Parts: sequence; C-alpha cells; structure tokens
Amino acid sequence: MSDIEKMISIENLTFLLIVITAFYAWVTFKILKANEGVLQQMHLQQEMLYRPYISVAPISFPEKGIFYLKIENSGKTGAKNLTLQINKDFYQYAEKKEQNNLRNLHAFSSKTASLSSGEKIFFALGSGFHILGPDANQDLTPSVFTIAAVYEYGDKKVEEESTIDLRAYVKSVVPPDSTVSQLKGIKDAVTKNISELNGIKSAIIKKTSNDS
Repeated sequence: MSDIEKMISIENLTFLLIVITAFYAWVTFKILKANEGVLQQMHLQQEMLYRPYISVAPISFPEKGIFYLKIENSGKTGAKNLTLQINKDFYQYAEKKEQNNLRNLHAFSSKTASLSSGEKIFFALGSGFHILGPDANQDLTPSVFTIAAVYEYGDKKVEEESTIDLRAYVKSVVPPDSTVSQLKGIKDAVTKNISELNGIKSAIIKKTSNDS
C-alpha cells in the first residue's frame, strides 16, 4: 500500500471516528434532555400533590333552609398571605348592616397570614327565601357572585376565581337518609316490645290479684 493510500485510509478512519463520536454525543444529549424532562415532570407532579388548594363552595342544608359559604384549604401545605375578594356586596340574612356585609369581614378585607392544610372557614349567607325567594333582593343577597383567591406557597403565587351560583339549588331536596330510617325501625321495634312487656306485666299482676 502506498503512502497516499495509507493517508487516505487514516483520513477515512478519522472521519468515521468523528461521525461516531458526534452520533454518540447527540444520543447522550437526547438522553440527558429526556431525563431532564422526566425529572421536571416528577417535580411538577410532586408540587401539584403537596401544594395548597383553596376551594370556595356553597353548602346547603335544605332541611334547615340555610346556605353557607365554605373556604377550605384542601391541599397538603399551608396557603400563605391569603387574600379573598368578593365582587359584590352580600349582606348576611339580607340585613343591610355593614357588619353583615361579607366584603367588610376580615377574611375579605384583609390578608390572612396562613390557612393551614385542612383548615375550613364557614360564613352564613342566609335562608333560601332571602336568596332565592320571589321577594329576594339581589342587591342584598345576590344569587350569583364571584370570589377571587390569591395566595402563596414557596416562591409561587396563585390567583384563582370561583363563581358561586346558588340558583342551582332551587327546588333541591334532601335525599333519604338510610340511617334515619334504620333508627326509626329500631325505635318502632323497641316501642312494640315495651308495649308487649307492659301487657304481660299487667296480665301477671291481674292473675296474682285473682289468686290472692
């Protein structure tokens, strides 16, 4: 093999080595990027699992005819610097007194330093006829309103809005409680047994009196 052929062969091998090295570097880069994406996804999932969640929802007790507003941190960590804002005046039980206006209550007018995991705050809104009745005053007790919640965790800031629409509760009913039915059945059975025992007792007393 001539010197020229040797040089060409070496150059070809060198070029092939460069191509293989570049391909290996490209594959390694892709693997690192994929691993980085997996780690980011795992971190995001962990954050979503353990972060605070402020939920705002109405609670209805049809048997009592009262509506309540529930503010809850359903997440795993505390919500810091919680600010709640309601977009309308809402006077509890339709009593137009500023101390009854949700907007003026501390939770809606000032910042709450922290709402712990699982912590709940309840506010009475009013009876069904105050909010949904034919004479309900929407300026006092609006049936639809929005609450904005702003809070922090770690270095993150969250801004959320919840629209409360109480009109969905019109003509809502309380589902039958099987426990109540069972207790009523037990009560009826006990009452029947007591009645039968009293009858036996009376018969014994009457027989004893006749024998004497």
